[in-house]
Amino acid sequence: MEATVLCRDAAGYASAAAEWTPGRPFPLLACRALDRYRSLFPDGGTLPAIERAERPGVVMSVGDAAAAGRMLAAATGREHHLVEPEHLLKRLAGYAGELVAVVGLAEDLTAAGDWPGATGASVGVLTARDLPSLACLVYRSLTVGAVGEDRVFIASHPMLEDSESADTVEFAGLDVIRERRLKVVVVRSLGKECCVGLPDGIICGRSDPIDGPLSPFEPHYRHMPCMKGEGCHRADLTEDQRLPAADVHATVVFTHSCGSIGVGANIYPNHIALALGFMEGTAVAVVGAMGVHIVQRSAQAEFESALADGLPLGRVVERLAGRVHPINGYLNRFGLLGDPGLVVPWPDGRAALRSTPGPRADEAVVRRLSQLQNVILPRLERLPWLEPAVDAAEIAGLRDQVRDLSADLLAPGLAGQVTRLENEIADFQVRTVREVAAGIYVSGWNYGGPSLDGLRQVAQRDETCPSCLRDTAVLVTLRHVVHDGLTVRTLQCRRCGDIWWTSESGEPTVVLHGPVDVDAVRGTVARPTRQIRNGGGETLRGGIGFAFALRKRFGLPPETASPVTVAPYGTVTYTAETDLVAYRPRPDVHTSVFVAVLNGHYVASAMMLRLS
Repeated sequence: MEATVLCRDAAGYASAAAEWTPGRPFPLLACRALDRYRSLFPDGGTLPAIERAERPGVVMSVGDAAAAGRMLAAATGREHHLVEPEHLLKRLAGYAGELVAVVGLAEDLTAAGDWPGATGASVGVLTARDLPSLACLVYRSLTVGAVGEDRVFIASHPMLEDSESADTVEFAGLDVIRERRLKVVVVRSLGKECCVGLPDGIICGRSDPIDGPLSPFEPHYRHMPCMKGEGCHRADLTEDQRLPAADVHATVVFTHSCGSIGVGANIYPNHIALALGFMEGTAVAVVGAMGVHIVQRSAQAEFESALADGLPLGRVVERLAGRVHPINGYLNRFGLLGDPGLVVPWPDGRAALRSTPGPRADEAVVRRLSQLQNVILPRLERLPWLEPAVDAAEIAGLRDQVRDLSADLLAPGLAGQVTRLENEIADFQVRTVREVAAGIYVSGWNYGGPSLDGLRQVAQRDETCPSCLRDTAVLVTLRHVVHDGLTVRTLQCRRCGDIWWTSESGEPTVVLHGPVDVDAVRGTVARPTRQIRNGGGETLRGGIGFAFALRKRFGLPPETASPVTVAPYGTVTYTAETDLVAYRPRPDVHTSVFVAVLNGHYVASAMMLRLS
C-alpha cells in the first residue's frame, strides 16, 4: 500500500483528512515543497510511511488548517483543538509551560496579532504560505527520520566572532545545502525577516523568481525593492547570488540573524519571509532569532547539547531561553517553527555532530570581572577625591583593562589575564597606601583632605567609644555636595578624639581594630598592631600602612606599608615595627595613624603613642 495519496484539490484534501487514521495513506496536495521532498529519495520514488510516535502536549489548529492539525494530533496521540485566529492568543494563555503545536496558515497567524509564544506557552508553529505546503510540512514532520545526513553545517558572516570555525563564510560554500539534506543547518549572519546575507550572496525568503509578479500588499508592511519590481535590495548581487530559502535542504535550520522569525507579528509580508521560505524547503523546523539579535557563541553548544539529550524541540528552545537569554536578555530570543513535541533523531551518545563543541564563558571569571568593574573600581575612583596622593590616571587605565578583557569573554587564557589584573589592582592599592603613609610622615594628615570643603554632615548617632568604653563617642556620616556617591563616616570620642574613618557608606565591613592609646619606651622596638576584620563575603586585597603624623622632623621612624589579604569573615593582624633604638625621639604623645586601602575601601585608625 502506498504511504501517501495525492488529493486533487483542497476540498478533496479536507475530506480525506477527515477520514484519515494512522495506517492509511496520508493525504497530500501537489506543490513544489512536495517535489523538493520527493527529490531526496532515489529516483524521486516512493515516499516513506509516517513514523507513528507519541508526542507530548496538544495540537491547536487555526482557521483553514484544521484538517492538517487533526491528522498531526491523530498520528502523535495528542488532543486537537480548533480556534479562530482572533482567539488564539487568549486560548494559549491557558497553556503556560505546556508544549502546544499551533497549526495554521501564515495569514491566519498574522490575523492573530502577535507571536503565539508571547502568551507563555511553549509554542511551536507549523505554518506555511498555502495549504499544500502546510500539508507537506506536517507530513515531513511525521517522517522526520526518513532521509538525511547526520551532520551540522554552519554558514557564518566573516565579520562575526568565531567565524573561523564555520564550514563556510562564502556564498559559494552553500552548494552542499542545495544538494544534500543535512541534519542541522546553522546560519549566523546579518539579516531581517526577509533575508540573511553573506558578503557575496543572500539567502532570500522569496520562493518565486525575484522579478515575478506580486499582488499589491497593504501599506503598513515594509516594502522591499523587489516588491515594487526594482529587484533585490542587494544591488551588488546578480540573480545567481540569491539562494531561495526554499532551496535549502535541512532537517532543522537554526538561524542567528535579526528578525528571522516574525510570524504573527510580521512587519514584512509573508510572501518574502525567510523562515517561511525554509519551511517550503525540506526542513521540519526552524529555530530562529526573534527581533534584534546579538549572536552568542554558547547558543550553538546549548542547541546541540539539547538535541543530543533527546529533548523535544519545544524544550530545546526553552533551554536556549534559560541558558542563553540571560546573557543579552531581550536581544537573545528564539522562536520555533515546527512541532514542539518532535524529538529530532540524533546519533547515539552525546557526541556533537561537529568535531569541536562550541565554547562557553567561564561564569566564575565573568563574576570576577564584574566585581572589578562594578564594585572595586568605582570605590577606587572615589579615592582621588579623598587623597591627593592617589593616581587617578592609573585608575582610569585599570578601567580600560577591564573593558578590554570584557570584549571577548570566550578568549583563551582569559582567567589568567583576569588574575594578573587583580594582582595589578592589589599592587596599586599597596603603592597608594605607601604614598599616603609617606605623605602623613612628612606633611601630616587630614582624612578627605581635597574634599573637606564639600563634605556635609547628613547623620549623627551616639556610640560607645571602643577605647575608653564610655558613652562619649559619636558616629558622624558626611556626604559630598557634588559627588553624591562619596560618603565618609567617622567615629569621634569627646575624650579620646579620632577613633576611625572609612569611605564605606553603610555599616563598616572593613574594620581596623586596636587601642587608641599605646605606651612605648625609648630604646626599644615598639610593635603597635591593628586587627583587620573582614565582615563581608569577598576576599579583601590591598595594602595597609602606618605613619607618625608630621613627625619626620621630630626624629621618629619612617612609615611602613605592606600588602595584605583577608579571607571572607576573617581577621589578620598587622604589626608596625617601630624602631625606637636607632631613632631616639623625645618623650611625648606622638600622633600616628594606620591607613589601609582594601578592595577600594579607604580606612584609617588613629593611634596616640605615649613615649616615655
